[in-house]
Amino acid sequence: MRVPVTLRVSAFALAVMGVYTYYANSIPQVQSRPPEELSLEEGKVTVEQLIKAGEEIFKGKGTCEICHRIGQKGTRAPDMAGIGASAARRKPGMSATAYLVESLLDPAAYLVEGYPPIMPKADKPPIGLNRSELWALVTFLESLGGTVIVKLNDIPKTAGAPAGGAAQAAELKLPGDPAAGQAIFMKAGCIACHKAGSIGFSPIGPDLSQIGKIQTPQYIMSKIMDPAGMGTVAGFPAGLMPKDFGQRLTAKEYLDVVSFVLTLKGEGATAKK
Repeated sequence: MRVPVTLRVSAFALAVMGVYTYYANSIPQVQSRPPEELSLEEGKVTVEQLIKAGEEIFKGKGTCEICHRIGQKGTRAPDMAGIGASAARRKPGMSATAYLVESLLDPAAYLVEGYPPIMPKADKPPIGLNRSELWALVTFLESLGGTVIVKLNDIPKTAGAPAGGAAQAAELKLPGDPAAGQAIFMKAGCIACHKAGSIGFSPIGPDLSQIGKIQTPQYIMSKIMDPAGMGTVAGFPAGLMPKDFGQRLTAKEYLDVVSFVLTLKGEGATAKK
């Protein structure tokens, strides 16, 4: 009996995601130290230093600013203006500190109405914040309209990597050709809705120019195979991306497209072989 192409591609995609997840969890971490002037784990830091460090993480390594803005609506994630105060009202019985920590470590635990579960865990790749960095980030968020009360002990010791230790896991390469994936991305008409660095320009769909910085390969792979299953990015109409787009691709084309999308980190748009 001949197995339908769509079924074969779907099965292949699930297998690849399973293998990726296994290896991503088993790869040893590499060392990445926080700023030398802040010995966060030892407590030799002022609230002002923590807020400054947290703001830098928000705008830099944490990649928060790609989706979240402060005092600006209409972005793909909730506005952070006043989050230090409003966080205490999000979940009954949960303090602002507990809510913010949970939101970084387990974003899907509570979803703000109108926003799908697209945020990755901040202490896991591709973001990979360590415990000290999480502490600084929560401090900065609490300072936005609230009172800073978070302590290092409010961040689970199992979160991220120890200060002065590892945060980013080694990068895992998928067996795809990014250059071929870019050609498919263009030929298949993705650029009619998405901007991807210097290619594409339409605001119909989300800008993908930095998607490789903020999303996991699992999310990207799933989004191509089942766009509706991952929810619609806030601010964009539902149902625009073809439901069967991923099923139209061969297994090789699918991996090539995923590999190309993973290269989109705001550092240029031309995929290199």
